[in-house]
Order: sequence, then structure tokens, then C-alpha cells
Amino acid sequence: MWDRVLAVTVTGAFRLTRAVLPAMIAAGAGAGSIVNIASEAGLRGSASGNAYTTSKHAVIGMTKSAAFMYGPNGVRVNAVAPGGVATGIPFPPHVSEAGQARLPPFQASIPTLATAEQLAASITFLLSDDGVNLNGVVLPSDGGWSVQ
Repeated sequence: MWDRVLAVTVTGAFRLTRAVLPAMIAAGAGAGSIVNIASEAGLRGSASGNAYTTSKHAVIGMTKSAAFMYGPNGVRVNAVAPGGVATGIPFPPHVSEAGQARLPPFQASIPTLATAEQLAASITFLLSDDGVNLNGVVLPSDGGWSVQ
């Protein structure tokens, strides 16, 4: 589980960033914007499991490092840190019954479940010209969950 979660969450984001950077750098100033998907779990400890929480902390570190390294080349790198998002996706089969039983009280603790459209609006903002002065930012898009 550990290897799979880190491979998808961290290594996937790293490989995608590495693939697009040469073209962005070659384009020059204002060359582009990368938005990684972190999680409120990456802003603090989490009951989401060690692998997931660790992977989201790594995405935040990678985001900040890439922003520092490539900002001078005109590339902005930011992240969105969603909390709960109403997706309708069922639990994966590997989640234990105990984990599934924790979902209702866990969901009740979330101030607001975001819609996919609300999360997309946060990402779009960071990609847009309105976010041109933002680099290395981790934007919580969690309905206030991370301030609890």
C-alpha cells in the first residue's frame, strides 16, 4: 500500500512536472503554471493513513521546492489542498470495515464538503492570470477544515 500510494501521489506528480518543465522553461517569462493536488492531510497530521498523509506532505514539499527552483524561469508551481470533496466514489476494497465505519463521524466533522466544481475553481484561479503573483502557495480549498 505504501509503495502504491507514494508512486501515484508523489512520483506521478514528479514525473508530470519533469515532463513539462523543459517546454515551460524554453517558453520564457510567464511560461506556465503547475498546480499539484495536495490535501489538508498534508498540512497537519491525519487519520487518512500514514502513506496518504506522508504522500501529501511530500507533494507540498515538492511544490515549494519546484517553485523556488523554477520561479526564476517564469514557471509558477502551486498546490491546492482539498478537504472533503463530494465525489460519490465508494471506498476502495482495501479499506477496512473499521475505516468505513469511521466515515459518517468523519464527514460530520467537515465544515463543508466541496463539489468538484468548487475544487476546479480553486485550481483554475491558480492557473489563471489572476494568480500570476502566486508561487509556492498551498491553497487550502477545504471549507475551513484545516483551521479547526
